[in-house]
Amino acid sequence: MDGRTAGAASRHWRAGQWLADGSLESVVEINLQCLDFLAAMAAAGPACCPALFAGQRSVWCDMPGELRARLAASPCLLADAAFDDESRWRGVAPRMVQDVPVQFAEPVFAGCGAADFVRRVLVFGWHLARANRQLARVVLGMSPACAERIGQLRLRDLDWLAEHRPGWVRPRWERQPRVWQHLLLAAREPDGELLTHVSLRGLQLMASGMLAGRARTP
Repeated sequence: MDGRTAGAASRHWRAGQWLADGSLESVVEINLQCLDFLAAMAAAGPACCPALFAGQRSVWCDMPGELRARLAASPCLLADAAFDDESRWRGVAPRMVQDVPVQFAEPVFAGCGAADFVRRVLVFGWHLARANRQLARVVLGMSPACAERIGQLRLRDLDWLAEHRPGWVRPRWERQPRVWQHLLLAAREPDGELLTHVSLRGLQLMASGMLAGRARTP
């Protein structure tokens, strides 16, 4: 997908005004990569993310480029790295990365370019945590506590995570297939109004996740 197609899609979403610093382009590029990986995973079989693909595998496998471009222009990142889970990020600090739970060692995203994709998601989150925490809340669903911890990390910490815990990066709403179902259906509508409405619902879900995490924090 070229930049002109993705740019047209982002204007179609009317989502670019509050990402005027250039972050929107990064969101679109990462989202396009995420959708390409997910479509390939759907075509490969039911081994990965069974909840996400339940009942809609054929839609993922036959997703045209125009639909991917529309979804990629979402005002939030379609990949997640537990940006609202302070308990997980608490152990990611100099000399502590070895303590990160081993269950995240197996990657979700696989294939050519997957390692670079995982690192890109982590670095983008780190960049927003340091440069624009308000934007990190909206685009990544990043809680203030996580932003504080992530912003203090070094690039070498992110490199370690990308290499040894690639499964940390996962599709957003992995266990909420109805969100993806609504997104996929809305992206087929030509005027974009329904897609905008569904995307706002996604942002609300991200916000509710941050509030729930804050309520659990002692």
